[in-house]
Amino acid sequence: MRPIASLPANPENAPASADEADLVALVGRIRFGDAAALGQLYDLALPRVYGLAMRVLRQPQDAEEVVSDVFLQVWDQAVGFCPERGAVMAWLLTLTWSRAIDKQRRGRRQRMEVPLHPEGAEDTYGSGEDDPGHELLDRLDNAQAVQRAFHALTPAQRRVIELTFQEELSQPEIAARTGLPLGTVKSHARRGLAAMRAALMAEGVSE
Repeated sequence: MRPIASLPANPENAPASADEADLVALVGRIRFGDAAALGQLYDLALPRVYGLAMRVLRQPQDAEEVVSDVFLQVWDQAVGFCPERGAVMAWLLTLTWSRAIDKQRRGRRQRMEVPLHPEGAEDTYGSGEDDPGHELLDRLDNAQAVQRAFHALTPAQRRVIELTFQEELSQPEIAARTGLPLGTVKSHARRGLAAMRAALMAEGVSE
């Protein structure tokens, strides 16, 4: 497998990955213990998996640990992957998201046990306007609940949130990509994330 240290400085500039049929074929080979297929999948998916882990955790060492955990999980659980339920990359990013949030939560609990910052300093770890879902990320450790909440959104809301978290675009970049006014992008992000938050809370997926 290609080491994480050899990633380009900006993962978004990495070469495009293979098409879905190729990715599904690789997962099929992994089911039968094909380590070479796992290595190929790793090389193809690494920029986006690592990029999402970094977006959540902000620390390269933590992101690298999550990447390792994700591909170990793929090796163990490839037999359970069903192409009819979603794309391979979406599956990988869901695993990454869940692992990263779990690690983030553990880190926060440790900080609470050994407080090094004054009360309220947790805001220091919050995100800016270009990352409107950081607060919601704390609740996204239930992949099935997340998928249900996501698919209940309007198409426009889903598109904005997908571009935010899967393609890691900022809100101005989303506006440029979609042709929507920046204010509309912000509105779709805010309302979509609020709707997902409410749906997750209704299912008991909350702190």
